Amino acid sequence: MNREEFEKVFEEHYKDAYRFALSLCRDVDQACDLVQQAFILLYTHKEALKNGLKVKNWLFTTLYRLFLRLRKKEERYQNMGIEEMENFLIEENKGDLRVDCQYVVDCLLQLEEPYRIALLLYYMDELTYLDIAQILKVPIGTVMSRIFRGKKLLRDLVLAKRSNKKKNRRLKAKV
Repeated sequence: MNREEFEKVFEEHYKDAYRFALSLCRDVDQACDLVQQAFILLYTHKEALKNGLKVKNWLFTTLYRLFLRLRKKEERYQNMGIEEMENFLIEENKGDLRVDCQYVVDCLLQLEEPYRIALLLYYMDELTYLDIAQILKVPIGTVMSRIFRGKKLLRDLVLAKRSNKKKNRRLKAKV
């Protein structure tokens, strides 16, 4: 599929794809984003789509999967303002665990490169294990292992630094 063919497919299916996306999310901006993502994926996977009759099915399936991924992400990350988040963390944890973003980033930067990169690609870029394996040119099992070990190392670093800070506070309070 060359550029002209892609533009023809785009013009042919855009309205239907947009209507479907709008019916899924009921939000104009999100529908536009979903359609844009779907057509970007179509363009990047154009070689896999040899049969022009299946383009519409592929688009609708992709739109639906993108919509589900968006909903899952929204459930995982609720939108809150900074003040709301601070209050939530203090109330939820009753003040015994306060970790700011910079603190976690500092701990993340201390990890060895293979673990740090795997964690960043998985959690920040939200890539699948398979995508990460292709990017890093390692087996998928290695990616899974690096993410698992990286999470453990990061957790240990955060907790160790937190306990050191508590000890320092206690020492300062005694002095």
